[in-house]
Amino acid sequence: MPGAETTDGNSTQRNRNALLAWVLVASMAIAILTSALRGDYLWAGFGVTSILVALIPTFAFRRPTAMVPWESLLAVSLGLISVPLGSLLPRSLATFVAVAGLALVLAVELDTFTAVELSPFFAVLFVVVATMASAGVWAVVQWVADSTLGTQNLRSLNDVMWSLLAATGAGVIAGVVFAAYFRRVDTARFGFRPRDGRKQGEETTAVGATDGRNLSETRQRRIVRGFQLVLIGVLLFGLFELNVGIIVNTVVALALTEVPAVLERNYGLPMDTRLTLWIVVPVFLHAIGTVGLYQSIGLWDQLTHALSSSLVAAAGYTVVRALDVHADSIYLPAEFMFVFILLFTLAFGVLWELLEFGLDGVASMTGTESVLAQYSLDNTMFDLVFDTVGGVIVAVWGARYLSNVSDALASETFDS
Repeated sequence: MPGAETTDGNSTQRNRNALLAWVLVASMAIAILTSALRGDYLWAGFGVTSILVALIPTFAFRRPTAMVPWESLLAVSLGLISVPLGSLLPRSLATFVAVAGLALVLAVELDTFTAVELSPFFAVLFVVVATMASAGVWAVVQWVADSTLGTQNLRSLNDVMWSLLAATGAGVIAGVVFAAYFRRVDTARFGFRPRDGRKQGEETTAVGATDGRNLSETRQRRIVRGFQLVLIGVLLFGLFELNVGIIVNTVVALALTEVPAVLERNYGLPMDTRLTLWIVVPVFLHAIGTVGLYQSIGLWDQLTHALSSSLVAAAGYTVVRALDVHADSIYLPAEFMFVFILLFTLAFGVLWELLEFGLDGVASMTGTESVLAQYSLDNTMFDLVFDTVGGVIVAVWGARYLSNVSDALASETFDS
């Protein structure tokens, strides 16, 4: 039984695991060298990134035996060696396998070598989020290479969307595998997991709901009503033109502008002026953009994506931190929260593009107008880049303004 093993037994298992893991890393290195010699520098770069991720524990602990379970490296190594060999898996399938495998390795590292604690559901969610984010980053990297080096990695927007959808499916499978198998690996035999666990009293300093720069509640309500009046005008225009896209987007925006008031009135969440505008402005700009601003102003789409992604990241931070504070099965150290916010924002950006792709497909099949639309490959890639910008903003500065909200949400949800 694992729990009855001696220290020598644990050391033997750890050394055996490290040996097998290093063999797989060596096979990945051979694949990288082969790809580089054939001029496939992009795939070689992906391989180098994969090895660096796999060796994070080795670098952190400065011990060659600090390696993830060798089984977790199988998918990455299989995907990497398939492309230069050209006989195991087609490149598209190899990419899905390698990206999902890389997300799996990252999750296993966090679970095995750090103080991070993930519930089964949150573990699956993290792997899916990491896979979607990695697939989005890989698509952007290929697009940049095509734009600057004249390569042809991305053939069309349609191909990219199907690739992202397939990667998402692979991420779900990897998440289930992680929850069902790798979280049950006896982490004690690796001998590296921190033992201090959750640090009591670890909190993020927050700004009070009122710090002297807030507008009065009446003036704040008037500002929101002003936004809503403009949206009503846009809605009337959509009804006059019988434009389903304008109507749906404006109705949704009108509903969302009431969210701050509902959160504060019904749930007691502290919503100061900045938080209120943070919610209202992105949906307002998106709604009025449907009357032609998306087409006439080049950066309008990217502006709304950056603002919307920051809002999504803020929501993700608020919920996850509330779980972290009050759920014993989840513990996310501050340094991990930054990483999760970025991954969550990128993953949602990919999900949004998939939603637009799906609605476009449904509209095309039914001969109706799509509520959301994709314009081009360049536009979609720019959207993902600006999604990252919004995520970085929240990851760096958002905690200062969101801690009170997350604490109130946690109290309302877990203490009731």
